[in-house]
Amino acid sequence: MEIDRNKELPIPFLRECLDYNPETGILTWKKRPESHFLHSSRADGGFNKKFAGKVAGNVMGRGYIWITLCGQSHFAHRLAWAIHYGKYPDGIIDHDNGDRTDNRILNLVESTNEKNSRNQKMRRTNTSGHMGVCLRKDTGKYRSFIQEGGKRIWIGNYDTFEEAVAARVAAEKKYGYHENHGRN
Repeated sequence: MEIDRNKELPIPFLRECLDYNPETGILTWKKRPESHFLHSSRADGGFNKKFAGKVAGNVMGRGYIWITLCGQSHFAHRLAWAIHYGKYPDGIIDHDNGDRTDNRILNLVESTNEKNSRNQKMRRTNTSGHMGVCLRKDTGKYRSFIQEGGKRIWIGNYDTFEEAVAARVAAEKKYGYHENHGRN
């Protein structure tokens, strides 16, 4: 099978190379047929001796599991989706519980960038302790805001942190943010 290294890999090829357990989310290497070694200096199946039956991939810098196939790195969650459903997702994949290493099929949700941004964890740079709430140094009041349709909406200014948080939580419900949004 001829593989274009710059595109998504054919699903039959993925299924030849990897086993996916949808209940655990784990991808494991399968024993590869000799045809997979034609472009390798080791036609003896050295890969099979070293990797067959072992967990595929490594957790990389951003917390996702990456798997290298045909000289390219691929997100494990996209490969899991493709193997399970027989097609690649149309959009991006969101990890519903926020754990980027949890590739169980019930945790993977087809999404858009906007929907995915509504299920973010709190950023390290957050200084108030709640997303969308900040202290205005000029007035000493707390300001609440939220993103909607690519624009920042200012909810209001409040005397207390608790009032600002309550306003932000109400806005999250109004605009359909995920219940996990803002988790630590």
